[in-house]
Amino acid sequence: MVLWCNGSNEILQISASDSSTLPKMLKAARKLLSAREMIQDGRSAITISRKCACGDYGSVMSVAGECDVWLIPPVTYLNGWETHRVLSVGRASLQRFVAEVKRTGKVQVISHQSREDLDVVNNLSVIPFHFFGGLTPRQVRALVLAFENGLLEIPAKTRMDRVARGEGVSRSTFGEHLRKAQLQLVRNSYPFLKLRDVGVKQE
Repeated sequence: MVLWCNGSNEILQISASDSSTLPKMLKAARKLLSAREMIQDGRSAITISRKCACGDYGSVMSVAGECDVWLIPPVTYLNGWETHRVLSVGRASLQRFVAEVKRTGKVQVISHQSREDLDVVNNLSVIPFHFFGGLTPRQVRALVLAFENGLLEIPAKTRMDRVARGEGVSRSTFGEHLRKAQLQLVRNSYPFLKLRDVGVKQE
């Protein structure tokens, strides 16, 4: 799920694994968020709530406000995890934010960059989306292993058959999962890659 919030309403994009699961997810959204559907198409739907629920509990958003950091929408929800992008004026406020969020649950910092290294104008102005839609657990695992073992580097730091053997699968099976995962990531991001490509041509 992907969530946008403007402080008064919430827009929730729901992607289900199959068409039979989507009605159950929409029923829960109507019950818990008083949401109504705006758009529904096969296994996906977009809903809008009548009231933002951020202030009703100790949310990450409320913690961000207390720690002088800013959350960059949207928030993604996948397999019990919330994923947030955060912008901070300094290291101290960011460290305080992470420490406060850890009081409510498990936290994993995926990456961090200094403000000098951010392409803020281009990155923050593009509407975000769910990068992981359509990926199977095996495809995600293949991507993680490929990155962690240096298979995606040039030259590769190890051989694919060695990584596949560690997972108990053949080289061809592992390679198929990896190629399908890479294709799905590009498919998910293609509209925005194309938009950026056009922008590069015009520069």
